[in-house]
Amino acid sequence: MQTWLEIDDDALRHNISEIKESLNPQTKFAAVVKANAYGHGLLEVVDAIQDHVDYLAVFAFADALLLREKGVTKPLLVLSRVFADEVDLAIKHSIEVTISCFESLALIKKDLRFHLAVDTGMGRDGFVFADLGKIKEYAIKPLGIYAHFASADDAKFDDYTQKQITELLRWKEEFQPELTHHAASAGTLYGKNHPEFNLVRIGLAIYGLWPSGQRNKSINLKPVLSWRTRITEVRSLPKGGAISYGCTHILERDSKLAVLPVGYFDGISRVSSGKSYVLVRGKKVPQLGRVTMNMIVLDVTDVDGVASGDVVTLIGRDGKQEITADDWAIWSQSSNYEVVTRINTALAHY
Repeated sequence: MQTWLEIDDDALRHNISEIKESLNPQTKFAAVVKANAYGHGLLEVVDAIQDHVDYLAVFAFADALLLREKGVTKPLLVLSRVFADEVDLAIKHSIEVTISCFESLALIKKDLRFHLAVDTGMGRDGFVFADLGKIKEYAIKPLGIYAHFASADDAKFDDYTQKQITELLRWKEEFQPELTHHAASAGTLYGKNHPEFNLVRIGLAIYGLWPSGQRNKSINLKPVLSWRTRITEVRSLPKGGAISYGCTHILERDSKLAVLPVGYFDGISRVSSGKSYVLVRGKKVPQLGRVTMNMIVLDVTDVDGVASGDVVTLIGRDGKQEITADDWAIWSQSSNYEVVTRINTALAHY
């Protein structure tokens, strides 16, 4: 295998345990495993954590069906709105669905377990409070009601976040659902302050990543994912040699180069071209020139003994050095969310 991911199951379970410590004991824990478990591998992650959480949340209905087909019995919530062809399947397989618009509201039938998604300030999906009167004409009884924080990871928006909390509690008073929940890692910040929320949906933090550097990182999270590959070729080029498409890098010295079998097909952003570093034999080395579809080039002139077949760390630790998803977010002008979820799903997981 030339390129692969390593998933630390113990780190996953550690992170869940640490987050639970920040919540009220009675609060249910929904692990968000959408988008291929944030790039970490849906089936691998679910297998590692299903006995340690109360719920699993996915975005795609097909993912919920897959988990049921694989024998997962944990309560499942689909965060995307339900469609007509999914209703009977949801009932059959005990899948809880989201009602977020009047089209989906009209699909409700007996035995469908559903959560009402409301827009308290995200400006995306969900009902707004002005819809309340019309919704009540349907005489529904949702199992849960939820919203999504818009900027809970940014201290400048604390007042805005509090307004979102207040509005969700207004919805709760109207429907008295069994479950009331806001979203994501922010649940670890508000869990004990707002016991009215009896379920939290935790995404990025499960995987040992923080949504923002602005928050107090008082919870001890451990990165779960390491991304590694192998050098396919080592070669030498003289000073003045050009590297990659567009000749975007000109060698300033006689150089030893290593070629890696990864590129933007695998999830390395072209925006990171000539800015990023990886680990070779425990040392940080720069990537040179433009990122191509299936290959990148490294400058390994200062690393002794480099050979074809050597393991290279794209994300993770090698000796005392570490490359993180946050590093790649800086190099690609992106976020750690995007870095990990864009890793090619075809890569093997270990």
